[in-house]
Amino acid sequence: MKAINRLAYTISNGNKPNASDVEALNQLIDYVNKEKERELNNNRLFAKLYVNVFKNDLIKNNGNYKATVDSLKSTCRIGLDEQLNGLVREANAIHLQNEMESYTKDISTFEYPKHDETKMKNRLKDLIGNLIEDYSKLS
Repeated sequence: MKAINRLAYTISNGNKPNASDVEALNQLIDYVNKEKERELNNNRLFAKLYVNVFKNDLIKNNGNYKATVDSLKSTCRIGLDEQLNGLVREANAIHLQNEMESYTKDISTFEYPKHDETKMKNRLKDLIGNLIEDYSKLS
């Protein structure tokens, strides 16, 4: 970034700052402020999702606050890739259950696993990225 190079040159040579240095400093300040705002927006998005999951878990746990907090802490310790793998497994298990319930003895129409793990994980990552991008535009 030109602004950093400009300020580094002035400081390293012990020069007195001039109008170009002031402009470079203002550019750096603008950049830092934009990055802070972007980070804040991403944290707001995370907070909204966290509150929604917390609410749903609290309902599922019949108001047991400690169980809900422990469950969310445990979930946050699991890596994103492992979370995505679990989602693909669950989606395939649900599909298998639905297929078994509607089984009509025609095995030629049976398809399992329904969801390709790599394709589904890539789609989910795209969805997450789009969600963050769309939210950033709204803020």
